Amino acid sequence: MTDFHLFTKDALLDEIGRAWDELNHALDDLTPEQMSGPTDANGWRVQDHLSHMGAWHNWARLRPQGRPTWEGLGITEADVSSGDTDTANAAIRARHAAKTPAEARAFLTETHDLLLAHIAGLDESVLPLPFRALGPDEPADRVIPPVSHIVYESTAGHYREHLGWLRSYAFGAGD
Repeated sequence: MTDFHLFTKDALLDEIGRAWDELNHALDDLTPEQMSGPTDANGWRVQDHLSHMGAWHNWARLRPQGRPTWEGLGITEADVSSGDTDTANAAIRARHAAKTPAEARAFLTETHDLLLAHIAGLDESVLPLPFRALGPDEPADRVIPPVSHIVYESTAGHYREHLGWLRSYAFGAGD
């Protein structure tokens, strides 16, 4: 049995708000040098992390509207055709590579706000429904997470996942 995050709309928005605040506090604690200079063990800079999270916000907002995965992520269809998340993430990183830390943070904030507005407009009954990530040709036996799980993992869960990396920049571990 797969465990999924099931939330009411208010609980989901509260959880996202708490994680968003935590993420922004961590970002606010970074110096301009830490924001623009070091990379983590995978070669990612702070702005790479921010643009990455912003792209996944767009995916979580646009995919339920029937838009293709690649469009939501802002990359090409070929980038997602293998089904390999690392390939998609590398394409996202390449697409946003020229962004400054400030531009990447603005992109993250914009996509966050758009996703929150989308969630706020959802009927409560949508949140436990399966999130159709692959489209109409999905196998009938495929376990599909509910909307609330996908939104949580694309926001609060994702912020917390990246917080460890982002905090490492403050302590020089990202170098």
